[in-house]
Amino acid sequence: MDFLPTIMEVLSVERPLEQRSWAFDGRSILPLLRNATTGFKWADTEEGPRSVGYQFYDTTLNKSKGWGYRFGRWKYVEGSMSCLHPDCQKPQLYDLDSDIGERVDLSSKYPDILEDLQLKFQKWHESVMKSRREESKCRKTELMLPQSLIFMSERE
Repeated sequence: MDFLPTIMEVLSVERPLEQRSWAFDGRSILPLLRNATTGFKWADTEEGPRSVGYQFYDTTLNKSKGWGYRFGRWKYVEGSMSCLHPDCQKPQLYDLDSDIGERVDLSSKYPDILEDLQLKFQKWHESVMKSRREESKCRKTELMLPQSLIFMSERE
């Protein structure tokens, strides 16, 4: 769920100028909330259908925990925490329009789509890691800390 962009839109708040070039993983769901009874459907983005990447627990890609990428009707998955079968550790591709339960791996039937989603996932993952390294740093921590903590840190 895209809480930050939704709250920003509700409050009519823009991102600070220094952050507008940063990656922003999400979009406001306010149009969906306003039109819930009219069958609202997301419009595709400049990059194509709505997409989302995911990984679990830490920044290192680990097949025992898994990762994946959803792009429109397609979902790429690699690794798993819940499935111990060797097939679950290899790259998998699912068509969620016809297989919402992810039971039929189509990776051998559509290797070009699998490769495309793997590249999209890698691009997404790199942008998240770049954001963690370069953008997610508060430059003025004293503005965020309670005064009692600031004084404590000055004494040490």
